[in-house]
Amino acid sequence: MIEKGYQSRAKYWGNYTVKDVVKLRNKVECYSQEKGKVFFNPTIVKLEWENPPSEDKHDLWFPYWITIEDKEKYGQFAPMIGEKALSELLQNVIKQDFFSRNFLTQLKDSIAQKVD
Repeated sequence: MIEKGYQSRAKYWGNYTVKDVVKLRNKVECYSQEKGKVFFNPTIVKLEWENPPSEDKHDLWFPYWITIEDKEKYGQFAPMIGEKALSELLQNVIKQDFFSRNFLTQLKDSIAQKVD
């Protein structure tokens, strides 16, 4: 599992440091017809780049881990995250100040338009 302070290098983008990690309170229990019970553990990670790759900084990462037969493995493909898990992660990244005020205002306006 990735932790705050971890440093590494991303192919094509350069060096980064993990500034913060938001995890679920509990892993998502799933069932696979091939493997039986498995646990899905998505995260949202805030990165700080040594040399930001764009003006937007590309500073959010969505790695996940999956536990199959009591072995935790890093997810290698794009995750599929259910609404409940995504909602919990987003609520926590907002509480932990991952987003700018401008981003949150735009998000609030989009949500208000859809909900009203």
